[in-house]
Amino acid sequence: MLKDRLKTIRLQKGLTMVQVAEKLGVSYPVYSQWERGKRTPKEETIQRLAEALEVTPDYLAGRTGDLDDIFNVIRENNPSEEDKKEIIKLIEEYFSNKVI
Repeated sequence: MLKDRLKTIRLQKGLTMVQVAEKLGVSYPVYSQWERGKRTPKEETIQRLAEALEVTPDYLAGRTGDLDDIFNVIRENNPSEEDKKEIIKLIEEYFSNKVI
């Protein structure tokens, strides 16, 4: 799961493995082993990876569901406070009109 998410996010952000390794201050071979699933980074390194790739550590480690996709879209668009209020309003309206 981690290796797949690392690669997917890296590609979505248009980064090379070398660039991600440099952001983290690790060598390319070390990062490459994580992305290929040959080695697993320590928990504190997963935190640093998440920060570098602008996702949550839980998402990277596969400990969350599909809601992270929604959160990531919001984070990527860096909404203003007004935007956040509108997003909350839209979500509340959606669920209040949903027939169960």
